[in-house]
Amino acid sequence: MAVFVALLILLSALSAGAQVRLEGNLAWPLVVGINSSSTLFGGTSVDLSKYYFLVPDFRVYYQFGDGLLDGGIGLRLPTLFVVSAIYPEAFVELNLKPLVLEATLGGLLFGYFGLGVAGVSAESMVLSDLNASFALTPWFRLGGGVYLIMPANSTFSQNFVYVGYLSARFIFLVK
Repeated sequence: MAVFVALLILLSALSAGAQVRLEGNLAWPLVVGINSSSTLFGGTSVDLSKYYFLVPDFRVYYQFGDGLLDGGIGLRLPTLFVVSAIYPEAFVELNLKPLVLEATLGGLLFGYFGLGVAGVSAESMVLSDLNASFALTPWFRLGGGVYLIMPANSTFSQNFVYVGYLSARFIFLVK
């Protein structure tokens, strides 16, 4: 019972500073790589830096915290315009002003839509994003990171796809 009361007090304190966080992100992929224990894929990478295409994604979170350490849960929608996906995601962010470090973890349930396709599926796929950026204003950041895609039933050292990127991010907080 004491644990339940402590949890209730903690959640009440967190929700007092909670707010909705809306993000728009433009990522420029620089390199895509595959690390696989399968001999079919091997460990390969492809340099994309000579190609100039941006991958936008949109995020909406219910954010907790207001300062050095923030976190939240919500949805992420990466899009290639012809096909888009949406999945649940959680984030934690360390704000060292102007340097901001962020880690996200999402996946397992995906909605997808685009030209001729639409649906929802449960996949054992986990998506993670590690990002470092500079907050030039409270609502605009420039940075880069690594986006990781891996099967949920795999260990990190066995199978994963990574995408290294540069990004410009717009963040709006609504109380």
